[in-house]
Amino acid sequence: MSDTIDNKDSTYTNKDDDKKYNCSLVQSFDQYVLCYTVGGQAVNYYRYGERKDCKSKWENFKFCLQLKSKPTDIRKELIIERESLKKEQRNREKSSLDVWEIRDKPPQNFPPNLS
Repeated sequence: MSDTIDNKDSTYTNKDDDKKYNCSLVQSFDQYVLCYTVGGQAVNYYRYGERKDCKSKWENFKFCLQLKSKPTDIRKELIIERESLKKEQRNREKSSLDVWEIRDKPPQNFPPNLS
């Protein structure tokens, strides 16, 4: 009986891995198309002052397309490698939160003289 429980647990793990280390063509294509919508472009323009580059969404779609012909173990390795590269790249890019400068003293004429 314990063998069947262990077997079921490993089956669940494999299914979880399959979901985690897989990509949906429909979802990646939808993300690519949504990138060019007015809403997606407006948010990026508001935050960064420039139009959003959707090249990465297209690259994700192409990557997903290439994975469909790969065996599961190779697919898993490729996805892990790609995710680590994307994480490194995100850490190097500017953030919308990087708009403030840290001060070590208050600005001149602060607080203003109201009299």
